[in-house]
Amino acid sequence: MARPQTFNKEMVLDSAMQLFWLKGFANTSVKDLTKVTKLQPGSIYGAFKNKRNLFLMSLDYYFENLYSSVNCILQSSEPPLKRIRLFFDHLLSQKDEDKALKSCLLVNTLLEIPPDDSEINSRISYMFTKIENEFCSVLKLAQQEGTLSTGGRPETLAKMLMSGIFGLQVYNRMKPDHDALLQIVNNLLANLEK
Repeated sequence: MARPQTFNKEMVLDSAMQLFWLKGFANTSVKDLTKVTKLQPGSIYGAFKNKRNLFLMSLDYYFENLYSSVNCILQSSEPPLKRIRLFFDHLLSQKDEDKALKSCLLVNTLLEIPPDDSEINSRISYMFTKIENEFCSVLKLAQQEGTLSTGGRPETLAKMLMSGIFGLQVYNRMKPDHDALLQIVNNLLANLEK
């Protein structure tokens, strides 16, 4: 009979996620994981099967928290375009606090994992599509209210916003000052307004 788990799975996932986020998948060893999770290798393999599966579960854990945060901002009672501005304000405040320049775990993973790793890439594609759909819904509301730029289609503008997020995440690695990032956001969001 197997021994029951005696650890907090959420705490382990959070610790593993933080490590993968900082070092990447390839540069994180099982030894590193045992150190941060305080689990022995056997417990890691027993609970998560292998490093890759722990990584996938860490990605899911990261996305659940990210999506909850995105959803909270984009589904608020503020006017639609203000919600998008608030989202980017939140993103910029996170950049200011990101002293380790970790950026976004999903973007980092896309840049690290080979394109032929269909399991991870399709998982991340699904995650980004969910966020893009949230933007699209808010942009459709702005269109209905008559506040969206007349030349823009919500679907295309949502893709532009996602591209802007990717770009900001990567550009932040060059340690730009806050004003440079703010100017990029202002130019990006200017495309939405009438």
